[in-house]
Amino acid sequence: MRWWSLCFVSLFAMISAWSLALPVNGTYDEKEHLVRAYAVATGHLTPVGTATDSLNRPTEAFRVPRSLLPVGTSVDCTWWKPPQPANCQHWTDDRTPVLMPTVAGHYSPVYYAAVGIPLVLRPDRTGILLARLVSALLAALVLASAVWLALRSGRRLLVAAVVLTATPTALNLAGAINPNGLEIAAGILVGTALAALLNGRDDRATLWLAGVGSLLLLTIRSLGPVLLAFLLGTALLLAGRDRIAALARRRDARWILGGSCVAGVAYAGGWLLYSGSAVPMTPYQLTRLTMQETLTQIVTQRIPFCLKQMIAQFSYGETNVSPVVVVGWYLMIGLIVLAALRSAAGRARLAVIGLGVACIGMLAALDLHYLPKYGWFSQGRYAMPAAVGVLLFATVAGRFEDRRGRVTLTVAALTVPLQVYTLAAVMTRFQVGFGAQLNPFGGFWQPAAGPVVPLAALLVGTILLASTAAAATTSRAPHGDTPRTGSRTGDAARSATDLDGSSAVGSR
Repeated sequence: MRWWSLCFVSLFAMISAWSLALPVNGTYDEKEHLVRAYAVATGHLTPVGTATDSLNRPTEAFRVPRSLLPVGTSVDCTWWKPPQPANCQHWTDDRTPVLMPTVAGHYSPVYYAAVGIPLVLRPDRTGILLARLVSALLAALVLASAVWLALRSGRRLLVAAVVLTATPTALNLAGAINPNGLEIAAGILVGTALAALLNGRDDRATLWLAGVGSLLLLTIRSLGPVLLAFLLGTALLLAGRDRIAALARRRDARWILGGSCVAGVAYAGGWLLYSGSAVPMTPYQLTRLTMQETLTQIVTQRIPFCLKQMIAQFSYGETNVSPVVVVGWYLMIGLIVLAALRSAAGRARLAVIGLGVACIGMLAALDLHYLPKYGWFSQGRYAMPAAVGVLLFATVAGRFEDRRGRVTLTVAALTVPLQVYTLAAVMTRFQVGFGAQLNPFGGFWQPAAGPVVPLAALLVGTILLASTAAAATTSRAPHGDTPRTGSRTGDAARSATDLDGSSAVGSR
């Protein structure tokens, strides 16, 4: 458990840095989820009325204290044109219950039940910070389990892949009040556990973590069943008939994996029947586009935006960082995927590439469906819980391995300055102003704990995570607590072979 503890401490520090650094509503739709979280924690699962939102549209609402969010339209002043520093927000101590609108009124209550408790105790900025730290704690528990699985899998390249899936966007969302952050973490855990199973690591710990991740993915957000189906479908294509049969013969695998999926699907279906649509439509004033214009914008604007957002695009999409971060991150991902797939069988290549195409296709389909009545709908973060599987599965799809650990060391080292710079840039945007030169220590607004604490937390966390990942390249200790597997142990269990001992993934 020492290695898991190191992973947890490092990731909690990294995620909580974002929790401490940003103003309220400084992350996608946080104001909507704050209202939802308070309502769930006080026992209100579906909206109790209607209120006018900041665009003067009637929207479903819950009754919450007035002090929960900045007063009036100042809650949105940081991202409305022109975007302003966070000192534009105005607060009140008045805790009189009022109807506040939210588009998240029908979302699953699983995530909100936990993060909403601090908001009930302190419905103000202090409660929001504590709720963010609860969200960071939950995501860190899940992500630490993913890194731990990768470390003990004996597959160094998988360690590098998991580190890369914790993008600045993923950490930003995990440290805010937004279920998408925990959903992404759950997708990373499922993808890592399935990759470990494909690599022969079929012990109880791997099975249980795969089951926990699957249950979370199915119960947090409405797209969860689709995203899990993408991950499981890709894993089945990579595994081949013999491997699937070997795992299916095991009673514990059937109960753990099958039970979690059945329970999750039953909950998701039951909640949908109880609550109704998870996407209440409030029509915008739309510009009508022809099909050709729509497809052109999807290809030239929407997909590039989604891909960029998966790495580093913040606030409500208006806050960019240096393109070096996005390009550098994708270069590391691309080099690992290409190197891994070069040695993979044809079917394995198609499975991994097909997962990426399916994720992009899902985003395009959502835009096509919702555009006529709602506007552009898709965001890259919606597909991230499954899209991370492209990188994770590629590492076990072929025979390529980071035998000397140089790839893992390089990735771990490069992510440190990229992560720290990104947080500093976003802090500058909220403290100094939109488009200001890098200056995370000054400005018109300051985080509650000051600017040094979040930057130091992220720096220490990234260095600790990089050091832990590097340990996999210099010592057998991280994966030395070799589990008792159901079919193979030792080197055979750590190799890229089938559960029945035959050759590489996807060869059948």
